[in-house]
Formats: sequence, structure tokens, C-alpha cells
Amino acid sequence: MNSRAGFTLIELLVVLMILGLTSALVLPRLPAIYERFQDKSDQERLVQLLSSLPLKAYTRQQTITLNPQDAMQVLQHEGLVLDGVVKLRLDKPIVYQPNGVCLGGLLNYELNGIAGRLMLAPPYCEPRQDG
Repeated sequence: MNSRAGFTLIELLVVLMILGLTSALVLPRLPAIYERFQDKSDQERLVQLLSSLPLKAYTRQQTITLNPQDAMQVLQHEGLVLDGVVKLRLDKPIVYQPNGVCLGGLLNYELNGIAGRLMLAPPYCEPRQDG
């Protein structure tokens, strides 16, 4: 029996070939995976900001209104920063009162071409995926 322990050249070449094939299959998909995570991160930032609006209205003792025509500007003023492109559509204004109570509403958004819908139910308008 040979006293030298180790791998043969053939075994090492087979392992390198398997690693090469695996990386050739995975690497082209990495940009798509990154974009998907970025889109999900943007969506979570939007939901997080919407969740914080009742507290912001209460601490400032001011009414915060998301109107159909300027909702994106209001959210950006409140601190929303997204990596992608978002379009918002509201059927009616969403009003956060100075006492922290929200009157509810439905917010449709399109984030990097992916459509979504958030239901904001009174009294605190915690965003929930609708549909």
C-alpha cells in the first residue's frame, strides 16, 4: 500500500471541471437575483415608511395627506429613498390625522415594472398586500 495520502491529478481535474460547470450555470443568474432583492428591498422601504406615517402625524400633531396627484412627493419629503422607479396611484386621498388615526385607503404601486397593491385599513393604516 502506498504511504502517500492525497488526490490524484484526475480527481483534482474532475473537481475543477464540476466547479467550472456550476459557476457557468450560476453566474449569469446573479444580476437577476440582485435585481429581485433590490426590488424587494424597495418594496419593504415603501411599506415601512407607510407604517411610520401615523406616528409621524401624531408626534408632529399635523395632518399628513397622500393625495393622488402628489403622493410620491409627500413620501419623498417624509424620507422615502428608492433605488428603482416607482409609480403610485390612489383612488382617493389617504389622510393621517394628528391623533395618529388614519382613515384608510388603497394604494396601487408599480415598482420597476412590478405591480402591487397595498390596503391601508383604519385605524392605523398598517399596510397589507391586497390580492
